[in-house]
Amino acid sequence: MTIDNDKLNTWLKNLNKRESEDLKRANLNKYDAWTEEVIIPKIIFEKFSSYEKSTWQPCSVEDIYTPDDVKILFGVKPNELNECFSKKFFNLTKEELEEWEIIGKNLNSNLPINDVLIIFT
Repeated sequence: MTIDNDKLNTWLKNLNKRESEDLKRANLNKYDAWTEEVIIPKIIFEKFSSYEKSTWQPCSVEDIYTPDDVKILFGVKPNELNECFSKKFFNLTKEELEEWEIIGKNLNSNLPINDVLIIFT
């Protein structure tokens, strides 16, 4: 199964709106209050709208995992990892977490990082 770009971008737009409303209601700043960091391979990032791309940052997974962990988790040396991007989120819902999981499961590549990774604070 492939990822539908329009559906993905609509879903992300709705997620961003929900998150913004929650932060405003709680009178919080996302920079200080983020709860999850989502890490995606470039092949997902490339499906994003221009605006959505501007909200993600390049990410070095080797900054998160030790070289030994990279080898165990991804089967390659750190310098062989594919390019990834990350974005911090505030209080992803159960449904949003499940959707990220589905997006990751729909990747069919031979890249070392072939899934969506979520880091919790």
